[in-house]
Amino acid sequence: MRGPCDRPIPHRQNVMRPFLATFAALLLLATQAVAQHAPGPLQALLQQHREAIEKSSRKTVEPAITALQGSGLPGAQTVLEKWEAKDLWLRKADGLFVYAAPESDALALIDIDSGAALGRLPKSEVTQLKPNSGVRSLIAAALVQFQLSDADSARRLDALTAIARDPSDSHLAPLRASLAGEADPVLLAQKERLVRLLTLRFDSDEAARIAAVQSFSGDLGVDL
Repeated sequence: MRGPCDRPIPHRQNVMRPFLATFAALLLLATQAVAQHAPGPLQALLQQHREAIEKSSRKTVEPAITALQGSGLPGAQTVLEKWEAKDLWLRKADGLFVYAAPESDALALIDIDSGAALGRLPKSEVTQLKPNSGVRSLIAAALVQFQLSDADSARRLDALTAIARDPSDSHLAPLRASLAGEADPVLLAQKERLVRLLTLRFDSDEAARIAAVQSFSGDLGVDL
């Protein structure tokens, strides 16, 4: 006959199993929470320049625009386009930059990196960023870089037309940079001509301006 001390003791593995299962579940939830709140590369970049973007002053915002322009991130062009069109928003609760679409009496928020839905909020809980005309002109100049190399030739043509209509010194560098990758011979010819026109007007190198003037010798184009 066995005494109380002779009863079999449950194996330690059986005792630990519920604890380990609970711990694993908690760890999974924590990992998912971190993943959900970890900012993507575009969000992280915008947060670095949050104050300048919120204030939207022509004097202070240029570093933010330059950072987006030179980031190489796939969604940088979209962010600039949304910002210029006043379609970039800030969630007041945590300062997250988002896109937003009207939905009934609220806004459906969209993640700027993944495009994932972030739920709905009343308009009172989201701030619409409204860059002034000076800031929008800087954004538009930055967008030229993307538009001149767009995969859609129609968009490249639109960019050239816009530059020809209202040229500025900020257009010269991206226009030159786009020449090497231009596969359409008609557009390439237009770009090369526009480069010479902008060089004539805006290049700081006197020799380059003189060469541009000489290149139009005998040219009767109405754009001169």
